[in-house]
Amino acid sequence: MFLSRKLTTFCLVVFTISLTLAFACGGRSEEARDGEADRGGMAGEGTVAVAEPDLDAEVPLLKVGHCNHDHHSAVFVSALRGDEMKDLYEIYAVPLGEKYYAVIEDGKKVLEVEFVQSQGAINVPNNMVAGLFDIGFGGVIPFAASADQGSGVKIISPLHSRGDMLVLADDIEGVDDWDSFVEWVKSCEEPVTIGFKSPKAVALLIFESALNEAGITWSMQGNPEPGSDILLFNAQGQSNLNPALRNGTIRGYVSNNPACALAEYNGIGKCIAELSDLPPGDFANHPCCAIAATDSVIAGKPEEIATALRLFAAATDYINKYPEDAAEAVAEWIGNPVEVELASMATSGYDMKVTGDWLSNMVAILDNMRKLKAFSGPLAEKDDEADAVFLYDFSLLPEELR
Repeated sequence: MFLSRKLTTFCLVVFTISLTLAFACGGRSEEARDGEADRGGMAGEGTVAVAEPDLDAEVPLLKVGHCNHDHHSAVFVSALRGDEMKDLYEIYAVPLGEKYYAVIEDGKKVLEVEFVQSQGAINVPNNMVAGLFDIGFGGVIPFAASADQGSGVKIISPLHSRGDMLVLADDIEGVDDWDSFVEWVKSCEEPVTIGFKSPKAVALLIFESALNEAGITWSMQGNPEPGSDILLFNAQGQSNLNPALRNGTIRGYVSNNPACALAEYNGIGKCIAELSDLPPGDFANHPCCAIAATDSVIAGKPEEIATALRLFAAATDYINKYPEDAAEAVAEWIGNPVEVELASMATSGYDMKVTGDWLSNMVAILDNMRKLKAFSGPLAEKDDEADAVFLYDFSLLPEELR
C-alpha cells in the first residue's frame, strides 16, 4: 500500500510537471494563442512569424486584359514575381491556378484578378466594351479612337513610353540610321514596301509623320498611288511582321518591341532607328501603351480598380529597380529568350505617373490623329482641356502618381 501510494504520488507529480511544461512550451491556452495571433505569432526568440493570408477568402474579381508583348510587363511581373514583391511592397500577387491571382495587401487577400490575353492592342477597347475584361492594357491610339466613337473608354493610367522601332531586312547594306534610310528610299527605282501591324498603332502614326517631314511620298499597298516612294503594308498583327520580312513580302517594318529585338536575334532584320528619335521631333518619349476602363466599370468597381493600379504601380517600380530579373520574368511569360527581352525592354520606359511631359505628348498624338482624319466625334475639334476631361480619369491612381 505504501509503495502504491508513493507510486501514485510520483505519477501525480510527473503529470503536474508535464502539464506545466506543456503550457510553457507550446500547449498554450486559447487566450494566449489568440494574443499571439494578433501579434503575428512567436516563431522563436527574436523572430516573428507573420500569419499567412487566407487565400480562400471571398473577395471581388477584376478581369484584366493585356497583350502578349513586353510593353505590358507590369502584368507579367505581378504574376511571376510575387515572392520578391512580397519582401519589398505592401501589395503583391499569389497564383491561384490558371490565370487567377490573389492580390495581397497589408497581409490580407483583398482582390482576385484574372489575366486575359487579347489578340492585339487594337482589340482591347472592343473587348472591354463587350465585357470580356474590366480594365485593359493597350495602345493610347486605339483607346482614343474608341472613346471618340462613343464607347465610354477612358485612360485611367499611363503605363509605357517609347519602344517602337524601324526595322529593315538584314541584307540591306549601308542603311543604318534614319538619314541613310531616307537617301536609300529616294534612290530606289521601285517603291519600298514597309510593313506595320495595325492602322491604329502609334508606330505607324509616328512613321507617317516622319515621312512627311522628310518629303517621302507614301501610300497604302492595297491602294497604291503613282509616284509613291513607300508602300505601307498592313500585316494585320505584329506576329506576321517577321515572317513577312523573312519571305521578302516587305523590306522593313515599323512596330513595337519585342518583334524588333526578335528580328535581330534571329538574323533576319536590324533596328536602324527608334521612332521616338525621328523628325519632326514631336514624339520623344511618346506614350505607347496605357491602362483603360469604361465609364461603367470605373463607376461600378472603383475600389477594385484602385487596388489593381496599386499592384501594377509596385510592379512597375520593380521593373525599374530590377530590370534584369524583370526581363527574366517577361521572357518566361512570353516565351522569348532572355537576351531578346533584355534588348527589347531597354528601349522602353515604364512609368505610371501622370507628368506634364506625358500630357503634352498625348496632345501631340491627338493632334496628329486629327491631321489624319482619325476622329469624327468629340475629339475631332482641338480643345486640350475638354479632350483631357473626355479621355482621362486618373482619380483611382495612387495620389503620388496623379
